[in-house]
Order: sequence, then C-alpha cells, then structure tokens
Amino acid sequence: MPREIDNRIADHLVSTAIATLDSPRGSKVVCTRRALDAALLAAVREAHEIGFLAGQKEPRAAFAIPVDSDRPAWMDIRFDDPAGLKRHGIRIKPIVRESLVAAGYWCLGDLCCVPDQHLMRLHYVGIKTARALRAIVQRFEAAEPSSEGDGQPAQPVQPIADPASPM
Repeated sequence: MPREIDNRIADHLVSTAIATLDSPRGSKVVCTRRALDAALLAAVREAHEIGFLAGQKEPRAAFAIPVDSDRPAWMDIRFDDPAGLKRHGIRIKPIVRESLVAAGYWCLGDLCCVPDQHLMRLHYVGIKTARALRAIVQRFEAAEPSSEGDGQPAQPVQPIADPASPM
C-alpha cells in the first residue's frame, strides 16, 4: 500500500478545487467552506490510498505480461526496445514511444483494439501518427499465417515509418 500523501500536495489539490469552484448567484451552499475543505481532503487521501494519486513508478517486472503461446510474436514487440522495433522495420519517434509506454501500451499487441481517437488523446500523437500506428498493426495482422493455408504469411511485412518522422 502506498505511503500517505504529502500534506502540501493534498492541501494544494484541495485549495485548487475550492478556488475553482463556481457557485452561481442564487445557489445555496449546503455546507461551510471548512466542511467542504475537509471532505475534499478526505477524498484526496482516499484516492491516494487506492493508488489514483500515488504517482509511483512500479518496476517493469510488476507489469510483466505472461507470454501466451497462441499469441503471435509481433504482439510482443516492445515500444521501449528501439533495437527490436528497428529489427522489425518499425520507426516511431522516441517521444511517441515514451507517450505510448506512459499510457500503458508496452507492446505492439496492446494497440490491437485501441481506436485511433483514443490514440490521438495521447501526447505527441496526432491523426497521422495514429493512422501510422494502426497501419503497423494491420500489416502485421495481415502477415500472420492463415489458418487454412500452409503456414505461410499472406503477404510479407514491409518496413513502416512514422509519417511525421524525418527519414
């Protein structure tokens, strides 16, 4: 369980929330400002206890994903391994890779079911980069061995570059 939140941080969060509270004319406040301050402080501390505001970096081993034998190998290409990405012909800007990892997308397989609009909410990911990431995933999916074929991929995987990155 994370340690208790720093009092200065908690007070800053509460004072910011109270200062931005907009009470239009004619509306009634059901409690005093001091009671509201105490309630928000309790909410901040509880949120910190359950981990929403902990902000601690967990070791990567805590996030280790068990390898599924049925899972294609391309799904395990990690964004924090530039050599692995280069080996597979994938070029993504380092800042975009950091943004993906910070958002919890550790491997290429994590992007399989993520819509472009969700990717565009990440820092440094625009429509072109989101479409390039989607194209990377789709090309690897298309290159998977077909179930009715002789185990050969449908088409070879071509190197894919981020359109916004310099060549």
